Amino acid sequence: MYQVEIRQGSRLEKYSVPAGYSLLKLLKEKGFYMDSPCGGRGFCGKCKVRIVKGDMAGSQCSPDEVGHLSFIERKGGIRLACRVQVNEDLTVEVPESGQRDAAILTDGKSDVALNPMVVKRYVELPKPSLDDQASDVDRIERALKAPGRIHPAVMRDLSETLRAHDFKVTAVFFDHDIIAVEGGDTSDAKYGVAVDIGTTTMVGFLMDLATGRQVDVYSAINPQRQYGADVITRTDFTVENENGLAVLSGLVRDEINNMLRTFQQRWGIAPDRIYHMTVVGNTIMMHLFAGLPVKNIAVSPFIPVIARRLELEPWQVGLNMCPSGRVTILPMVAGYVGADTIAAILASGMAERDELALLIDIGTNGEIALGNREGIITCSTAAGPAFEGAHIRYGMGGVKGAISKVRIAEDRIEYDTIGGEPARGICGSGIVDAMAQMLKAGIVDATGRMKNAEEAKTELPAGLASRVKELDGKPALLIASREEGALDDIYICQKDVREVQLAKAAIASGIHILMREMGVRHEDIQKVYLAGGFGNYIDYDHAADIGLIPSELRSKIVAIGNAAGAGAKMALLSKEYMEMAEFIRHRTSYVELSSRLDFQSVFVDFLSF
Repeated sequence: MYQVEIRQGSRLEKYSVPAGYSLLKLLKEKGFYMDSPCGGRGFCGKCKVRIVKGDMAGSQCSPDEVGHLSFIERKGGIRLACRVQVNEDLTVEVPESGQRDAAILTDGKSDVALNPMVVKRYVELPKPSLDDQASDVDRIERALKAPGRIHPAVMRDLSETLRAHDFKVTAVFFDHDIIAVEGGDTSDAKYGVAVDIGTTTMVGFLMDLATGRQVDVYSAINPQRQYGADVITRTDFTVENENGLAVLSGLVRDEINNMLRTFQQRWGIAPDRIYHMTVVGNTIMMHLFAGLPVKNIAVSPFIPVIARRLELEPWQVGLNMCPSGRVTILPMVAGYVGADTIAAILASGMAERDELALLIDIGTNGEIALGNREGIITCSTAAGPAFEGAHIRYGMGGVKGAISKVRIAEDRIEYDTIGGEPARGICGSGIVDAMAQMLKAGIVDATGRMKNAEEAKTELPAGLASRVKELDGKPALLIASREEGALDDIYICQKDVREVQLAKAAIASGIHILMREMGVRHEDIQKVYLAGGFGNYIDYDHAADIGLIPSELRSKIVAIGNAAGAGAKMALLSKEYMEMAEFIRHRTSYVELSSRLDFQSVFVDFLSF
């Protein structure tokens, strides 16, 4: 056995592990957050740690590590945790994750007429007597004209509640079922929570179901991210590990309980006063939350266990709220178009209007919908990781210190970071800016080829030419440097350009094929709704300049913020919108791009900038 001492910020802990134990596995098991978008396969280079003590600090890195670590990093003891096996006593420094500083989009319009599934009715019951020996259950059900509707779990405390409050109680209904009986008149105290479980981030909204008011909002990085940035990597984890499904389910449920605990403590709300939760997310996220297997979604023909609306009781998913309340997972369309897309369509209103609209949600997965009240067609593209930073050498999520805006002039490069912090990486909106500006400046051509340092000296202004370097034998543009105050030298590399080309071609191809499927032209589309954080923060002109969005549609773009969260709130606050979500599901069809004979040729056509 070897001793491993781990430091992360103010946290310091020691563990004994057997020889050959994976350092990344140890970090995850012990709750040290470590970003590993590739799931520990050595592809992403994000799980950097510093070996402070141990011969390994000065040992030769593996080939997998060399491509991700600079000479200075290697000399300084930086290693990839996924490539470190413990074969000696070690002291390891783990960087602060920054996950609590994430700039997570929470805004989204959700004005609705209040009519929630949860209804409270105050009632004063006649007291039992020798002439009226009805059971307590019959007594309350008779008074409420709800025979057979009381939840069995409510019966346990019913007698005590009735007598402690002189038979003056409030019945809590979910639809037609009585899910709680409370002493006295509690009609004004009823709450619900709407949750958007994204692949990268999670957002929850505490809603007052008596007034429709949003009371609070909670956001966090999805803790499953440490097991992979994308749904396929996480699916593989559930297949390759016997308890993999339980691990991923437990992580997201624990984070939701953190959310509930925060709401309850901030506002003095008893857990049993939160009666209803609506949950949205992509199909794999919904299955993982519900504890349902996902292995068949990942392989052709990509079949989920369930697609219709699913109602669970909180105890079934381990949530600390009203025990007999309800957790509603909104309906899904297919294996790769989930409840978040249904919710975004709901929030956009496109399913209720005659005008033809295009909805684009570029998150870790890219979902696209085209249609109106007559019907909607959808598709999914594997575009997100590049724009989430997972496949970009210096890429990162939208956290403090991430470069979010880039401006390239003849003699300099300027940038903005989230929170005004020193630059530590570049996020999706900054990547789009950089690509568009590099095209305009002639650093990159339409094929995606970057000028090398020698070409830059003769063909670019001196100020820009001096920033064209070489990394791993390929051209790279220095966006920010330590000398300028950044925490690290940050480049856009030739490989990054190729990743963006693949991602933007996937989105553009999806849009083109949906338009071809519906037989419409650009001029037929009246609105383009951009949903999600990425769509909210990117520069529309730059997105059109690189071909991510058709240039013909740039003037029709409307950002609708966190539309998935907004749709989840709408379903929470209104029975009508809850039913509308199911209606949208039945009116929405899915186009599987991988089965299209024309997809490959269309994709190749859109690779060029």
